[in-house]
Amino acid sequence: MLMWILLGVLIAVLTGVVTLIWWKVGDQWADEEYKKFGHGGGAPKGPGPTVIADFRSDKPTPPNLDTD
Repeated sequence: MLMWILLGVLIAVLTGVVTLIWWKVGDQWADEEYKKFGHGGGAPKGPGPTVIADFRSDKPTPPNLDTD
């Protein structure tokens, strides 16, 4: 019985240590990516979103059957 408890504690501790190492390595990778490509902030490029229906009106919007 004591063996299973110790095994459980060992697995819990190792899981915590591996998780912290994983986060540290991932953070270093992200920092390197930011140095290479920049933070990329700002608005997305390209046209704005297209509104396909006006949900505020009471009239239903007819479906567009054009398949151009």
